[in-house]
Amino acid sequence: MQIIYRPRWSLAFFSGAVGAIMLAVVYCLLALVLGLPANATAVVAMAVSVAYLLFIMAKVRRRSLTVTEQGMIAQRDTFRATVNWADFIDAQPERIGGLYPVDVMTFSVGAVEPVDVKGRRRKAVSPRIQTIGADRRIQVGVYTSDWRAGPIGELVARHSSSGEGAE
Repeated sequence: MQIIYRPRWSLAFFSGAVGAIMLAVVYCLLALVLGLPANATAVVAMAVSVAYLLFIMAKVRRRSLTVTEQGMIAQRDTFRATVNWADFIDAQPERIGGLYPVDVMTFSVGAVEPVDVKGRRRKAVSPRIQTIGADRRIQVGVYTSDWRAGPIGELVARHSSSGEGAE
């Protein structure tokens, strides 16, 4: 069994929307200081913000979470993290950006590979990945909100000693 999840559309939109709004505000303030015409400023700010939003949404949606009988593989932008069900510790709710709620699964160990979303090997994984625990933490709520009721919850209950995911 292998199931591949992509980040939810709502999260991809949220990821890009905050930056797009900030970009539009900064551009409008800069245009105001430079004395650019209001109509042109609004059109350019909107176009740049929409382009940025679409770029970020595409970047976020390229990420993936592959669920297998052995564990999970989270493909991020610059690395791939692999965890096993037997190493599952717990799942806790957290907020991305302080606003967007997601569940984060923690494992006792995980392995990382320096591979980008296109499968190309990279030189190295930043030591920061291990420092922040990204090698052992999977933001499962980014990919599916009802993971406990689906295949992920079943696999956690079947393979982990804690059985946390099936509750």
